[in-house]
Amino acid sequence: MFAKSWMNMKKCIFFVVASILSGTLSAQEIVKPTIPETKFLITDYGASSSSLDNTVAIQKTIDVCTAAGGGAVVVPSGTFMCGPIVIKDKVNLVLEEGSILKALPYGEGNGVVEGSYPNNGKQDRYAHLISGKRAQNIKVSGSGTIEGNGEAWWSAFRANRSIKRGCLIRFDDCKYVEISGIRLQNAPNVHITLGRGSSDITVRDIVIKAPDEAPNSDGIDVWAPNVSIYNCDISCGDDNIAMDSGTKNITIRKCTFGNGHGCSIGSYTTGIENVLVDSCSFKNTESAIRMKSNRSRGGGETNITYSNIVIDNVKKPIFITSYYPKTPKDVTEDTAEAVKPTTPSWSNITLRNIEISNCEYAGIIWGVPELPIRNVVLDNVKIQAQKGFEINYVSDISFINGSSVSVKKGDAIIVYKSDPKGINWRSGKPKDL
Repeated sequence: MFAKSWMNMKKCIFFVVASILSGTLSAQEIVKPTIPETKFLITDYGASSSSLDNTVAIQKTIDVCTAAGGGAVVVPSGTFMCGPIVIKDKVNLVLEEGSILKALPYGEGNGVVEGSYPNNGKQDRYAHLISGKRAQNIKVSGSGTIEGNGEAWWSAFRANRSIKRGCLIRFDDCKYVEISGIRLQNAPNVHITLGRGSSDITVRDIVIKAPDEAPNSDGIDVWAPNVSIYNCDISCGDDNIAMDSGTKNITIRKCTFGNGHGCSIGSYTTGIENVLVDSCSFKNTESAIRMKSNRSRGGGETNITYSNIVIDNVKKPIFITSYYPKTPKDVTEDTAEAVKPTTPSWSNITLRNIEISNCEYAGIIWGVPELPIRNVVLDNVKIQAQKGFEINYVSDISFINGSSVSVKKGDAIIVYKSDPKGINWRSGKPKDL
């Protein structure tokens, strides 16, 4: 009787998990913003493509719109120079086709020169281009472009790393949010930050582009629960997407990643859970499936799935570490410490239906000795790389359903204080569990 009940329970669990992964069962319904359709054209409130600075006019349009009960603040075709603006309740900032909202040029220290980007009242501290705080039902949409004008910022930052550069879009404590359709490029810092206290966020059908050398130019940073990101094309100079502390119930689907550091979790990872990255591709990124933390930034990282992924020409296609930003030179040189609330506690990690080719390393999974990474499953994962898969301080790791590792030189699997099942460590070929 017990065996039969357990079999039925396992079937139920399998059905629920499979349903979530296939999209037939939603773990968390994302509430979309509700905004009136009334239009407010920024040129009716003084904005002009010939103006050196449209900040006041655009902010006035937003203020009038929200005071009237909400609607669409429309940026028409043309290039509109702008400094920091604040989105408010029930406002949809619409960038029409052919429109460019362009950040004022870098302000060279204090940003007090007319026609340059202003600071936020302190030396070398700059506000975000588009921000929102404690707002609800907000949206940035359309088919236009937000241009960050970032090159001068990057040069200034390389010369003085104390400069605090703003995001192109940052929302904190905001609910019912959508960013869709637009193109963002060349941010001074991060392109989009979905900040703490926010929830119910949809990011879809957007393009983010910045050079590989643009410092800290993450595509999307997430610090919030209940997030859906899909159909996005992201190339940048740091993490394509970074999921940080507070990220829960997030789904990332059908995204294309070019230059950048991958679809990452961390490095601040406290309380991250219920992550699904599905049907995405990576080409020429630094990493792809990337999870990073350290002993002062973690705790509670669980239920993480990457599935139906194609990875090509990536240095470290699978990179999971509890030693960010720097791993020990020798795996034997670190000693166990007391487990703390902030010790990374990675568990329940599934990598399913993944094709990896033309990569330098097969992968690296490296936990801390006092709390190994637990319950890792590689399910139908096929890897072709130059160097083997390094697995250190990992308990309960299995390669199933034909998962294999093919390398040019040396052993396929290099192990320390771990016992991978289902794969021949030397050849990388599947074997019975």
